[in-house]
Amino acid sequence: MSYIYFRVSEQAKWGVDGNGNYVTVYSKIKINRSVDTVEKVEALREFLADVMHIKKEYITVIDREEYLQNVEEDDEEDLEDEECDE
Repeated sequence: MSYIYFRVSEQAKWGVDGNGNYVTVYSKIKINRSVDTVEKVEALREFLADVMHIKKEYITVIDREEYLQNVEEDDEEDLEDEECDE
């Protein structure tokens, strides 16, 4: 299993800051398949868009470094060096 990291554009209106402004959301999912081709990335974006009820254009697959640069420092679970169980 591996993690896939992605961001959701503020245009999706999925995240709100303390002032009520829409913001970009950074997230991750654990999956049991590799996403190593353009076709698989597009399929993942379509799946996420369907589940999240947003346009796939609002979803961008990113690398772990970009994800870590944008998550809150006090969220220790997200900042840990993650190992997959399986």
